[in-house]
Amino acid sequence: MLILCIGPDTFRAQAKVRELEVAFKKKYDPSGSSAERVSPGKDGVDEVMERANTISLFSSHRFLRASNLIGECPKNKQAALAKALARDSDHVIVVSVEDAVPNVTALKPFEKEVKIIKYEFPEQVGVAFDRWVQDIAKVMGIQDDRAIKMIAEETEGDSWYAMNELTKLAAGGTADVVSSAESPTSYMYADAYLRGQVDQYKFLQDEISSAPLLSLFLSQSRAALRVRDRATEGLHPYMVKKMSALPSQNLEEKFAHTLLALFCQRAGYAAEDEGTLLF
Repeated sequence: MLILCIGPDTFRAQAKVRELEVAFKKKYDPSGSSAERVSPGKDGVDEVMERANTISLFSSHRFLRASNLIGECPKNKQAALAKALARDSDHVIVVSVEDAVPNVTALKPFEKEVKIIKYEFPEQVGVAFDRWVQDIAKVMGIQDDRAIKMIAEETEGDSWYAMNELTKLAAGGTADVVSSAESPTSYMYADAYLRGQVDQYKFLQDEISSAPLLSLFLSQSRAALRVRDRATEGLHPYMVKKMSALPSQNLEEKFAHTLLALFCQRAGYAAEDEGTLLF
């Protein structure tokens, strides 16, 4: 059996994989000795074929956890992988997190022989994302409704970022987006940047933490693009009114610069005080 948990919301996709693994262990493998992880992408193809063709010594079923197994499977190995997965589909369960929906060509060799179950997790925005954040916060025991709402608004669509901020609150700390939003100066910087004012880069001169500031810039520029393109479903009326007054030129460029700076910080390519220099 092949189970695909498909992004682009890979946080929720991976959460589904964990849920399936817990259910597998509870039903077939209490010791957890027959649940394994294989290498990501194409490197995991040979490992899956090898394990699918062998019998577990500890359980009648085997659970293999992979990522991008179908999306990155080499064409010359698709048929062999499909054959291995079909050999004992009732007892070998392979679960793969796919960053994107595999194309028809990539799925075709498997659909003929393998039982496939798909769970798709598109990016959530607006009301759907807000509800998801509230549900997660409830499970984590967070009761600060104001902070939860602020996190949902400022991290919209980015479930990894939202979870990171919620974890800080659950641990008794303060989320970056909350501390940033509480500073009027931060919004002044964001407005100046989006409007392209003469002092739009003044924030580079001031001593202010760039991590929450970049997050604020990203959420504000994304909202501005949505309002410009009339994709306002789920946006607060105040946000729509505010962004409607912005000039529409160069918004893509500003969004791209902010996204690149934030990515470099999170990926470790730039220190916190270096990220904003990418502007």
